[in-house]
Amino acid sequence: MEFWLRLTRSAIAKDVKAGRCDAWAAYALVNRLFLAAMQRRAAGDRRIWDDLLKYAEAVVDRNPPRY
Repeated sequence: MEFWLRLTRSAIAKDVKAGRCDAWAAYALVNRLFLAAMQRRAAGDRRIWDDLLKYAEAVVDRNPPRY
């Protein structure tokens, strides 16, 4: 997990330096979505979790990240 956090932090820092300051807001929103999905799954509702995973897989399959 630390690898992905370092990679993301580096990418956000580069975006901010390039004038794309909405990267922080987007990162925060994605984290809030992830947390909400985890909480709903723990409460017995897997719908948001399953939708999030399907969408994330589809996006990453079509646009694989470069490391």
